[in-house]
Amino acid sequence: MRGEEMSILRQRGLTLIELTVTLAISFIVVGAVYHAFTSQQKTYSIQDQVAEAQQNARVAMNILMRDLRMAGHGKPEGEVVIAGQKYSHRIDVQKGTESEPSDTIVLVGCFGSPQGYLTKTAGRDDSQISVESTGKDLARIFDSGGSDYIFIGGISKRRVTEAPDSREGIVTLNGALGKRYPTGVLSGSVEPGATQIPLKHTDGLMEGDILILGKERLIVRAVGVSTITIDTDPEEAGNQGIHAGYPAGTSMNPIPIYRLTALEYSIAIDESDPSRSLPFLRRDDKVEGDRKLAENIQELQITPDDQDDQSLYTLRLTARTRVRDPDYRENDGFRRRILESQVRVRN
Repeated sequence: MRGEEMSILRQRGLTLIELTVTLAISFIVVGAVYHAFTSQQKTYSIQDQVAEAQQNARVAMNILMRDLRMAGHGKPEGEVVIAGQKYSHRIDVQKGTESEPSDTIVLVGCFGSPQGYLTKTAGRDDSQISVESTGKDLARIFDSGGSDYIFIGGISKRRVTEAPDSREGIVTLNGALGKRYPTGVLSGSVEPGATQIPLKHTDGLMEGDILILGKERLIVRAVGVSTITIDTDPEEAGNQGIHAGYPAGTSMNPIPIYRLTALEYSIAIDESDPSRSLPFLRRDDKVEGDRKLAENIQELQITPDDQDDQSLYTLRLTARTRVRDPDYRENDGFRRRILESQVRVRN
């Protein structure tokens, strides 16, 4: 028994000094790990914001370049009135000032998808066309408070004087088309091999007209009241049928109708959060309304190259991070990225 007591007495624990040193070392290790973790987390957050700014600038630049290329597409010569404002040029640049260095760009043309398609062949002397819209009622699309100017088939530039309050109907123009547009819409489905094609309207079609159905080229051989007879291979005897099947409603030789509008690109400030005013690139469609195109875009610059026709422009977008980096001493704490590109206007 006495031996066991002596064995217990010989066992030693940690001294206060040893415990203090151990705790100090532990605190140093934990502090180093925490510092490394917070430093890595901060670096990741900053890089994430920089990547977000770059992505915003790329998206905005792609859309702006696309619209700039199409400026003037479908615009008549001279002055046009869109949403109560007069526009004379396809591109109008308002340069920034020392206090507000960002430029404002106004583009006039037909942008985006068609507003509708012809549903019936139109003659060169016609001033009325049969149209089916791709969205709203025709009267709302061509409301005189927005834009009455349309671009038909990439050739005819006219104004709408009257349109029905429906998605399909007769649209009256301010003058004759000056060109014939053969087209049609299937009134029923057709199977492969068919040579008789049912149409909603056959008026205006003539023997010898060439129509495109899908990827197939059809030659009209005869025109009936509600059908046409076609041939896909004129080199073989008889009438050769179509190679694929098509559902009702498919357009033959679709003739698109675009609406003229004006787009204004500018830098605006989002004041919804009083604690921080965030800049963004705004795209204001004078007919459809404005929208926020890309956040945290601080500056927009456009410069025409030194040329007579001014068909080549240099675009420059400056994007910034959402919040300041307290350790970044330059540029008021915001990290910025600049994206620059040249665009050639097609029209």
